[in-house]
Amino acid sequence: MINKIRVHPTHTVLGVGMIVIGLWLILNNHFFTWPPNEINFVNDDIWGALFIFDGTTLLVWVFEGDESVKWNRRLLTATAFLMGFLTTYQFVIWVATGLYMSWISNTIITAFVLICARRSDTRHG
Repeated sequence: MINKIRVHPTHTVLGVGMIVIGLWLILNNHFFTWPPNEINFVNDDIWGALFIFDGTTLLVWVFEGDESVKWNRRLLTATAFLMGFLTTYQFVIWVATGLYMSWISNTIITAFVLICARRSDTRHG
């Protein structure tokens, strides 16, 4: 198990990070405050569940060990999309309301995902 983490440390960190973000979104039912008429929708637990699912599948990819290039691409694309969406949404909330959201740190995480995707193995098309 430790050897698999050593082979893919970035995927492991991303997987754990996505699970933690998902748990944060599920446990904080009033995290997003804008737009006012969509509060229930944007704070729905489904969004946290998507992050948890993505993080879990990243960890399964690491520990399963088959290292499928196709699944690596799909997982990193999904992770980049989720983090990009979260970052953009938090930025828009900051612009609209002036309330600081963690969009700056999420931008860094999104960049980390994109760097990880760029450096990942792309053999076999």
